[in-house]
Amino acid sequence: MKAQEARVSIELVEHPTYYPEEAWDLDLDHLDMFTEEVMEELAAISWAEGKEYPNFNAVSAKTSQLNWGASDSFTEILMQVSVGAAGGAGGTAIHAAIKLVYEKLKSRSQGESWSNIPSADEAARLAKSRLHQHYGVAVDKLRVTGSNVDADAERYEINFVHEDGRKFGAIVGAVEGIPSCTVVRMEAGEPVLRPLLDTQSQGD
Repeated sequence: MKAQEARVSIELVEHPTYYPEEAWDLDLDHLDMFTEEVMEELAAISWAEGKEYPNFNAVSAKTSQLNWGASDSFTEILMQVSVGAAGGAGGTAIHAAIKLVYEKLKSRSQGESWSNIPSADEAARLAKSRLHQHYGVAVDKLRVTGSNVDADAERYEINFVHEDGRKFGAIVGAVEGIPSCTVVRMEAGEPVLRPLLDTQSQGD
């Protein structure tokens, strides 16, 4: 299926049970690729370190179709790739591979890059929504502690603090000329476990 709107997300994780070290998101309009083709492109990222075997990874896709008045379709593709031993050159290789894949996907879509850099408030709202998506934090519990804009690169760098003391960082417009790309991360020295699902309370 070729969806009218698509979001491709890549989480760099030590293990799927932990929150990601960082997460990359790219929003696309009218991507001229089938979902299976996108997943094949993402597979290259797991080989970026040039090892004999790919990094551990998992890829999932979810598609929705709306036919209520105007028709619309949306596909969300999530890749989790292990980075437990990807420091230094390995981490740099993975970042470079993500950028190459995102640039290729963007070239196959009809979305336009920024004609004008958005306001700091607009960039902060987008970053907060991505932090909520990947770290489960409520957007109204996040406070901006710093924001810088690089007009030439069309990129914001924003820092947040959660009311419980956790610190987060975000880049909006991480790939030059692709403002719909964001990178978010949690500033923590050690990996943080995701909360376990409370199956008992779900059944009540």
